[in-house]
Amino acid sequence: MKRFWFWGALLAIIVAWTINITTYEAKFLDEPIVLEHYIERPMDQTHLFNIYYLTNKNNPAILQTIEVDGFSLPNVSPSNDMWLHGNQNSIYNSPNIVQEFNQHLLLKAEFDPSMLSLEGEEDKSYIGTNVFLQFSDGTAGHFDIGEIRITPSTLRQDPKLKGISTGSTSDGLHSSIYSAEEQLKMKEFVVPENIAKDVQVKVHYEGEEARIPDPIYQAEVMPNWSDVKQPLAKDVNWPIVLEPQGSVGLYIQIESTNNKAIDAWIPWEGETAAGQFFTASFPLHHIPQLSDEDLRSMLEKVVKDGK
Repeated sequence: MKRFWFWGALLAIIVAWTINITTYEAKFLDEPIVLEHYIERPMDQTHLFNIYYLTNKNNPAILQTIEVDGFSLPNVSPSNDMWLHGNQNSIYNSPNIVQEFNQHLLLKAEFDPSMLSLEGEEDKSYIGTNVFLQFSDGTAGHFDIGEIRITPSTLRQDPKLKGISTGSTSDGLHSSIYSAEEQLKMKEFVVPENIAKDVQVKVHYEGEEARIPDPIYQAEVMPNWSDVKQPLAKDVNWPIVLEPQGSVGLYIQIESTNNKAIDAWIPWEGETAAGQFFTASFPLHHIPQLSDEDLRSMLEKVVKDGK
């Protein structure tokens, strides 16, 4: 009898667990789930930015526009016209698909920040967390996307530091190496507060020796963060002085399992020997990757919130 109750209880647990998992994985979304973002881009056509969101695999909702500071920006993603005209083949062939799950898709939509720049008017920075989004299924409203910063392109001009090499690896390691065109004093490189817990920074400084450090990224070698034998940025004695042709390398590690989208040019302030201030920028791009547990947590929250 005891054995019967044991197997009966075990079977009930398995059935309940299976139903629970199936309920969440098969959950039909009444509206897309927009991921958390940190976006910091100049108002320039060469610096498009992406919005990532989760939608139903069957008849997916396509993000059509985002409203920024009263301006409606259209989705300019490749093959977007195919999506909007209902070409079913595009659901499985579109470059807009980031991840595919049993019942859901993680999609991206691309936007052009230069559309915020009006000829004859002074460009102004836009900083926001809550934006208005409109989808192809009729969903429209304000969504909390994390943080978005769109800045005038003039704030990102950088004639003082020359880029020598850049690279990245599949596990979230980014590298950029710069050479000084003249003597420069660089202030501390600071990661924005909203992504500080997601990012680590190391600095390779060869300012006085004027020797270019070898880039850590090579086509046939995929280094780990531990392979970068340089101090963390917080341990560097700032400011640092770069002599002409002196070089500095920045190495940034983003947690590879992080499901936050990061699409930014991180500002880095400096000063010339003549006292002229300038701002350099470090490109930082992270595409979110959702684990099964991430997906389950998002769907559980939707069920809990009754959406």
